[in-house]
Amino acid sequence: MISEGGQGRGRLLGSLASLAFAAQSAFDARGLVNALAQHVLEIAGADGFALFLLDYETGEMKGDAFERGERAPVGHARYAPRSNAFLERVLRREALVVETPAAATAPGSAIPWRDGSFESVLGVPVVVGTALLGVAVLGFRRGVTLTDRRRRALRYLADQIGLALDRLRARAEIESKTRQLEEARAALQRIDEAKSDLISIVSHELRTPLTAIKAYTETLLDNADASTFPLHKRFLGIIDEECDRLARMVNDVLDLSRMDSGRRRLNTVPVSLARLIEEVAPTVEPGLRQRGLRLQLSIEPALPTIEADPDLLKQVLVNLIHNAVKFSREGGAVTVSAFGQGDRIRIGVEDQGPGIAQDQIARVFDRFYRVEPEGGERVAGTGLGLAIVKRVVQLHGGAVTVESEVGHGSRFVVDLPREQQGFRALIQSLTPLFEQPDLRHLLQVSVEMIAEVMDAGIVSVLFFSEDGSEMAIHAAHGLDADTVARTRVRAGDSIAGWVARTSENLLVEDIETDRRFRKMNHPQYETKSLLCVPLRLAGETVGVVNVNNKRNGLEFDADDLGLLVAVVKRVAAAVDRVRGDASPETLEATLRTVRAILRARRTHLLPGSRRAFKLAVELGRRVGLSAEDAEVLGYVARVHDVGMLEIDDGLLLSARRWSPEERRDVEGHPQAGVQMLRSIELTSKVNEIILGHHEHWDGHGYPRGLAGDQIPLAARVLAVVDAWESMTAGRPYREPVAEAEAMAELRRCGGTQFDPRVVEEFVRLLAEEAAPESKGRASAVRGEPASWRPDALR
Repeated sequence: MISEGGQGRGRLLGSLASLAFAAQSAFDARGLVNALAQHVLEIAGADGFALFLLDYETGEMKGDAFERGERAPVGHARYAPRSNAFLERVLRREALVVETPAAATAPGSAIPWRDGSFESVLGVPVVVGTALLGVAVLGFRRGVTLTDRRRRALRYLADQIGLALDRLRARAEIESKTRQLEEARAALQRIDEAKSDLISIVSHELRTPLTAIKAYTETLLDNADASTFPLHKRFLGIIDEECDRLARMVNDVLDLSRMDSGRRRLNTVPVSLARLIEEVAPTVEPGLRQRGLRLQLSIEPALPTIEADPDLLKQVLVNLIHNAVKFSREGGAVTVSAFGQGDRIRIGVEDQGPGIAQDQIARVFDRFYRVEPEGGERVAGTGLGLAIVKRVVQLHGGAVTVESEVGHGSRFVVDLPREQQGFRALIQSLTPLFEQPDLRHLLQVSVEMIAEVMDAGIVSVLFFSEDGSEMAIHAAHGLDADTVARTRVRAGDSIAGWVARTSENLLVEDIETDRRFRKMNHPQYETKSLLCVPLRLAGETVGVVNVNNKRNGLEFDADDLGLLVAVVKRVAAAVDRVRGDASPETLEATLRTVRAILRARRTHLLPGSRRAFKLAVELGRRVGLSAEDAEVLGYVARVHDVGMLEIDDGLLLSARRWSPEERRDVEGHPQAGVQMLRSIELTSKVNEIILGHHEHWDGHGYPRGLAGDQIPLAARVLAVVDAWESMTAGRPYREPVAEAEAMAELRRCGGTQFDPRVVEEFVRLLAEEAAPESKGRASAVRGEPASWRPDALR
């Protein structure tokens, strides 16, 4: 059909119109491909057609194959393109490729045609804008001459396919967003209704005791001077009881609020139920005695301990026994039982009251709902006790049920796991970070900070679901919103899943050649190297941090991995801090720290060159720092001058000599830096290095005037590297000095400003860097943008 003649052109236009109509009429990708297949075969004059679409989550390709004369697909395939295979070449080059059938049917590109007796196979990339969607393949049982006209026509076909796919994708996104908006609107409406109901109920419940307090107080005031009024004591007693009731109600509301918001963490320890019930007995004894009830215990002998929060579990028992007391007939008994059942413990609290009608059982755990015994008096209470029981039991991963028969009492049964599923509780405690805007902002700012410190174009943080089966992205830098929204990684799958399951730090230098994961590099990644480390809280891996697209285009290395591990530990500390205390003060302090690092990096107050970081880590190793201390030093080398944010920019940019007062201000930046970082800092090592990197070997440095070995070794290393970087990188008011001149200055100051042993080791390190076999690496480092900052040599 793609021919050179005028008649051919007429038929071609008609076929293209049919193709455009088919593309516009399809409602899903499979329907589109089926509709397009015969038109493409007709227009291209091909005998076989296949369309493979790129799965952006897995890097795999999948699609259907068609042959002339067949209305339905003749084959389906899904595979990861192999390096240098036919499909991979089309994707990689984003160009039209013609191959022999042998080359196009090699492993990794086997098109699932039923009759593959073709002479030529042609692959065309399907691209829309900058998005690579897949590859269209055409097979010919004759030799194909690729003229400019045929090339343009095939390009047009691929564009039409791409536009149709893009339309379907946009439509699916709109439908998905619409559903999400509808769900969010419905959720907001439910929340608004629940809030209105709660305000109404709480107002009503508070008004009742307040009305009583007001009435009895007015009566007492009216009779304040009447010495013969006999009810003073009784009325004061009623007021006291109503005040207690108000206090209980407020406390119950606050308890529920804390549990709902995730601010009430479980502090689980092994608990003996028999002992816990003994401790509860004095609390419930007055209520039992008042109604002439007995407390009967039926505890399984040698009942094993249960892993639980003792304070919360005690509250469950007290609430259930109080509830049983209120509904029991005077002179009866309340029975508490406990026995093991496999890996679970069942606790029963039974009364001999009037029972609960079946139509009320479903609501007994609702907040502020109180059972109304048929024909009986209204039972006093806040209506929150059983709601708290249910919430506490849920926090422990258990369930509470009620069995009741009118006239024969009720039995509440609490079913708890013997061992706490700490992981689920841990993930639940993170929920506010995913839902509350101010806490989500902390995650996002942390990701931005990681990207700046690591000089990376893409960073993402994934957290596990409650059941630990899969992870989702909760904050990202450099990824489009759609990828963030739909990415799900199962534990053990892919790279992030592997790191999450093994909790091992991962450096991949080339994803396409790494034998552990060998897969095609995702089109959105500009480099094939990546880092992935676990995010650990309370000893558990709760997610991972991915880092891709190193901005200088080089591969990540082991030093980068060590730096990322150190940074992620600080992010985990920030998350853990607000998880335990989500008060506005704590959140603001933590945000202030992360923002300070981010701001300092972006305003170039912190060393912008990787050279200082790399030299510091390597020099640290050479002078005897442990791997852990070298990791800490690498991190400090990236953030140690954050305290400079406290200094006026005009002063820092000024070329004149500083006054004594100005010098004192500048010399205070190490202490200011320590103060800024304190909300996320884990160890005193970091603070010691920051405070010590301007101390002098002879004791004339600042801020503490330390000398010799009093200065931490890591700080002495950083001092040498910092001075070297400052001299060779230059400043606004001074050109950089030659490396030879800088080296001479370091040596001249060895024994006064610097540790002479560290200086000599640094000289050897630079000499090796300059050796012929290191030229490439050294020039790559030197090729990065220079930065400047004030230093001790000014």
